[in-house]
Parts: sequence; C-alpha cells; structure tokens
Amino acid sequence: YFEGDCMRGRPLILASLLLVASLSLSLAEEPGCAAMSVPTLYDMPVSNNGARCRIIIYKKGLTEQDITILHPSTLGGLKSPEYLALNPQGKMPLLTTEHGAILESDTIARYLLDRFSDRAPSFAPATLQARVKSDLICRLHDIYVGAIQGCMYKPAPPFGIHSSRQAALADLKKQLLVINDAADETGPFLTGPDLSLADATLFPTLVFVLKMLPKFAEEPLKFDPEAVLGAKVFRWWTWIQANDEVFARVFKEVDGALQDWDAQGRWDTILFAGKRDDAAPTIFDRVVSKQIPSEVVMEDEDVMVFKDIHPQAPTHLLIIPKQRNLLPQLRYATADHAHILAKMNLMAAKVAAELKLGDFRLVINDGADAQQSVFHVHMHLLAGRKMQWPPG
Repeated sequence: YFEGDCMRGRPLILASLLLVASLSLSLAEEPGCAAMSVPTLYDMPVSNNGARCRIIIYKKGLTEQDITILHPSTLGGLKSPEYLALNPQGKMPLLTTEHGAILESDTIARYLLDRFSDRAPSFAPATLQARVKSDLICRLHDIYVGAIQGCMYKPAPPFGIHSSRQAALADLKKQLLVINDAADETGPFLTGPDLSLADATLFPTLVFVLKMLPKFAEEPLKFDPEAVLGAKVFRWWTWIQANDEVFARVFKEVDGALQDWDAQGRWDTILFAGKRDDAAPTIFDRVVSKQIPSEVVMEDEDVMVFKDIHPQAPTHLLIIPKQRNLLPQLRYATADHAHILAKMNLMAAKVAAELKLGDFRLVINDGADAQQSVFHVHMHLLAGRKMQWPPG
C-alpha cells in the first residue's frame, strides 16, 4: 500500500478493533466465559431454602472452580452491616456474582440453572404440562408453606399471616395437602418422569416437616407422615431418598443441623411442642365441653362468653379462652398468648356493643389474693350499675 492508502484504511482498522473489543466484553458477561468471576453462595446446612440451591450445585457437579459456598459468619453473620449491605432482609441464602448480589432462594436457583445450563441435569421437564406443574409447586411452596414454616421452630409469633401458632400449624398441614394434589400421579418425580426445580424446592422443607411436626402431635409416636404429606408426595419422598445420592446427602446436611437444634433444646420452651398443658381440667373446661350447662351469650372457635352464676352486677359475663394452653393466670402470658388475649378483648367489645351495655368494667383477677377462683385465665365483664373506685 501507498502511504495514502494506509491512512485511508486506518479508520476502518480502528473501527474493527473497537468492534472486536466490544464483542469480547459482551462475551465475557455470558455464562461460562473465563472472564467471569466465581460466584459465592452464603448459606448453612440448616437452611432449607439454601438447600434447594445446594441440590442444584451438587446435581450439576459444580466445583470450587464454579462456585464457592461460605457460611454467613464470614461476613459477620446475617445481621452484620456487611451482610445487610448485600441482603437488607438479613436472610439466607445470598449469592454474590459479578452481576451483583442476588437474593431469595428461588431467584438464586433459577440463576444457577441459567448460568450453568450447559451442565446436566437441566431441572426442566420435557413437557409444557410438567414445567407448569413444577412452577406451580414451587409457587405453592414459597407463598403458602415457606412463609409460615417458622411456626414449627420459632419461639414466638407472628408466622406469616398468622398470629396464632395453632392456626399456622393447621394451615401448614392444609397447604402440604394442596401440594400433594398438584403432584403427578405416576412419578417418580413430583412432576412426572423428569427431575424439576419442584423436587429441589420441596425436599429440604419436608426434612423440616417430618422432623418438627411430630413434636406438636398429641401422640408423637403415632405421627403418620403419609397422612400429613399426602399419598403422592409421601411416595415421592420415600423413593427419592432411596434412589438419589444428592437428595440423600442434603437430607443428612439438614437433618444433622436439626439434630444439633434438638440437642440445644430448641423446642423445650415452644408451646405445643416442649411445653404442653398437662394440668388437670378446670370447671371451665367442662363448661366448654358442655358437661356443665351454661347460658352462653357469644362464642367462636377460640373464645366463649357466658353468664356468671354468681353475678356481681345486673350484667356479669365471663369471657374465657376455650383452651387454657398453659395460661392459668395472666402472669404466665407469653407472645404465644397474645392472639387469644386480643380476641378476648375484642369479644368483650363486641358483646358489649350487641347487648347495648353502655359503660362497663372489664376485670382480670390474677391469683388467690386477687380473688381468682378458677385457674384458667378469664375476664369478668360487669355492667348495669355505677362502679366504685378504687375497687375492693
């Protein structure tokens, strides 16, 4: 080339170099490229939500060259400023990548499936129907089971939408059967012949369920896992533990951590698990069971209002919880009792309004010197006369 030709070609060469550089940067952002950094999963064995991500990691055979798994304590713990800067919720799991921090186990799981899509298995069933079923089971789990699972191990409510542990436990059992209804009839996986994200999502939570729910059963030794999980899910649960090494590995991880919780007395102080009301029934229990007649004014599933047989005012009503649940006196109230105490007060307001009582007094006697005669917490609602102060 002559010098002039070289000069004229120089802009084209520079443009070509810029295009190559731009394509290299773009490719470096794609999964699997050498320029990508190794993501870090912050998790611990006891996390059922993190375990769904670990199942994907183990099944795909990912190594330390692909992903690092660290305990949240390496950042100072879940509530440390360092961790909260990455995950403001202060929860597990957390995935850090060159794209930024990724929160929530379902999102992390789907990111891993996409990023490592070149590694089998895909966790994507072959048919549209099965893929929809997988998404549905994941959704049912996360919204209706995962949101309230704390009722099985947290010391106090609330548990998702529930302020009562009993209500949350009942709802949890209901939602497990809803998932059973969504599961495939033939299996062997939850959505049919292919492994899916639904399997990875539900399995670790059922380690929780089958470890913890028996603690709340009236007779733990007679706990029936098939009745709780449903026939289809129970069949799948039994099969996958026996036939899949990764699921068996994750079972050991989660169950081992829960055994540590047990050894530390995690459930010793939890109502309906380690703490049960074994005291003798009172006369109020016999009123609730209709063994003793009473003039009931109002009741619902939790609270009963009936007339006092020794009235101290023209209107004298007793407001009682239908179940004593370790609350013989107000002094023993815990956060687990907040729900029923609130309902008792609301029932007092409701009955006063319906009976058009006007001014009234609401009294709780706590202990013999306060003139409590029945040791099953209760309120006296008095109305129809002018009250004195101070009371006697």
